[in-house]
Amino acid sequence: MTALVVPDRRPCRAESDLWRLPPDGRAAQALRSRVSGQLGDWFLPELGPDLTLIASELAGNAVRYGRPPFWANLHMLTDAGRPESVRLIVADLGPGFDVADVVGSWLPAGTTESARGRGLLLVDALADNWGTAVRAPFCLTWADLATLPRPGRG
Repeated sequence: MTALVVPDRRPCRAESDLWRLPPDGRAAQALRSRVSGQLGDWFLPELGPDLTLIASELAGNAVRYGRPPFWANLHMLTDAGRPESVRLIVADLGPGFDVADVVGSWLPAGTTESARGRGLLLVDALADNWGTAVRAPFCLTWADLATLPRPGRG
């Protein structure tokens, strides 16, 4: 495997190496470290806190619900030649999931009952956009973060 790709109208300016993740609880920490290092290489360390939390959630979900091998990489997407967003993609051999089903399972604020997809609630709050795509045999889960300040977020 050489790249993980989710179709997008924006061109990809840069792409990280493809990272193979450990098939266990170390996957989240390994991906956080890779993401943090790559953002530093791209001079985008300000995205680190949000994107490393997103990385933890996506890697954890892949290990918890998917099947190995687990892969990940980052893409810098551009608009008119300028960096616009960074996309994290995590892949596994699981069947995937319907985003609408997960979002529909979220309980109202203040509810203490456990609900499926709570980690993805964090992803939804932090990412500018996220979703899933099945590219046989892989399920890809991706999240975008804008490289420029977002209204109400900095």
